[in-house]
Amino acid sequence: MKNRNSAFLVFVCVGLGLLYSGVSHVVAAEPEFTGDFETGDLRGWTIVEGDAWDFQPTFGDNPTARARGMPSQHEGDWWIGGYEKYQGPEIGKERNQVPGMIQGDGPQGILESMPFKIIGEEISFMINGGNHPWVEGGVGSTCVNLEIDGKMVYTATGTDTETFRTANWDVSDLEGQKAVIRLYDMNSGGWGHINFDNVYQVDKNGDKIPWEKVMAVKPGGKLSTAWGAIKRGYYTARDSDM
Repeated sequence: MKNRNSAFLVFVCVGLGLLYSGVSHVVAAEPEFTGDFETGDLRGWTIVEGDAWDFQPTFGDNPTARARGMPSQHEGDWWIGGYEKYQGPEIGKERNQVPGMIQGDGPQGILESMPFKIIGEEISFMINGGNHPWVEGGVGSTCVNLEIDGKMVYTATGTDTETFRTANWDVSDLEGQKAVIRLYDMNSGGWGHINFDNVYQVDKNGDKIPWEKVMAVKPGGKLSTAWGAIKRGYYTARDSDM
């Protein structure tokens, strides 16, 4: 009994120490997500497969830099450009990249956003690149999907140009559901790439909804998990004494 009580006190002290040492502040932090890639990285996105995203997001108007005659007309500085291989003045310099460099249509892959809750009337985004529509499983597709429970609900594709256009999905009938956005760059032929930028939800007044309001992974959830691990550790130690 004495050993079991000692084990319990140790795990309680460890738990309290974690909480008051600042871990609680980490747990309470909002999940980070970039919908416009202006962080210069892919935070909040998961590479599901492939190497198409190795040099993403790209920086600046690369199509114009190589005199292709199709200005990207992207938002801000950074965007997803599956054909591009230039990551900006800092990373690009480190990797011997220059504006206009390409990785071409060869690389393939799937990129998935963090899960989020649908609370708006529309989802707005910028898209272009190859016109290879969605097929089940994504093979050969260059498209952007809204997916719920692993199923495509909406899809959009490019029109064989590098110049962005704005697209919208009416999601008013999906309110409250949890979804992800998936980018498919699964074609290595002509125009086998996807361009994507500036995705966000729009409320009924036409206003942009901040991403931190719709993240399905809410802060605080990890706290109970950590406490559960402490309890499991206690019972493991207890059982080993029995």
